[in-house]
Amino acid sequence: MVLALLTTAFVPWASAWRDAEGTALRGALVWGAIVLGLGIAAQVVALTEPAASGRPMSGRITYVMTTAVLAGLTSVLNARRPGDRVWALLMALLLVVFLIPWLEGSGRMRKADGLAVLRLDSPWTIFYGFLALAGTANYLSTHFRAAVVLGLGLIVEYLGLRSTEWPPAWRAYCWTTAAWLFGASFWTARLGCKRSSEPGRNEIDRIWVWFRDRWGTVWALRIAEQFNRSAAIGGWPYRLSWTGLVPVDPESDAPVVAGDRASATLRGLLRRFVRPGRLDRVE
Repeated sequence: MVLALLTTAFVPWASAWRDAEGTALRGALVWGAIVLGLGIAAQVVALTEPAASGRPMSGRITYVMTTAVLAGLTSVLNARRPGDRVWALLMALLLVVFLIPWLEGSGRMRKADGLAVLRLDSPWTIFYGFLALAGTANYLSTHFRAAVVLGLGLIVEYLGLRSTEWPPAWRAYCWTTAAWLFGASFWTARLGCKRSSEPGRNEIDRIWVWFRDRWGTVWALRIAEQFNRSAAIGGWPYRLSWTGLVPVDPESDAPVVAGDRASATLRGLLRRFVRPGRLDRVE
């Protein structure tokens, strides 16, 4: 069942790939494809390993899959041009760094079916927790609710890596559950994410919500701050809030009508993230 879920998850991934055309987000989606590929490989290997053995090889592949999840979430934090290619290289190095616990000497670790028991100790646990928290928290206040499912998968994987005293079968189920949650997150993103557009929204609101939901809180707050600084200097009667344009006067019932200067300002702020022509197709 997990193998089928991961295989079909390429459907929502392909939809996300098309949506990311003309943006700097495709690097993160490459990591998403790697996650699915590793997950499928882990489940195929798991078919040859009994749960009572702890499925050591499947656990190792799932561990690499988890590091790819962290790399994908972290890559969004610099999904802009220029600099996205250098950041992609750093994410590859991140994966290599997380392989160190696997490659460490096995003298201090028990053996399981000819393989050292995979575990995660400090300072790797701190590093793991920081990246997991930063990556998932970046999306918690957006429409991208799949971050919750991803977060659960990262927690389950962490428990399996830390709890070496558990029976081997329990840890084997951790690897399978984490892979299931990672696969389910793709479908959660496809089925549970609200559309960026809503009836009556103006152009700025559509572009803003579209950007906010895809790049997350970190970049959204930065762009809103820069936009509102320009609005204050220009004396515009509105500001950019989390949900879109709002009037400066909170008691005003008049609809917000943004001018061409405001639209040009927002588009200018997003030029490093999105190609201009892509913004014209935001719905």
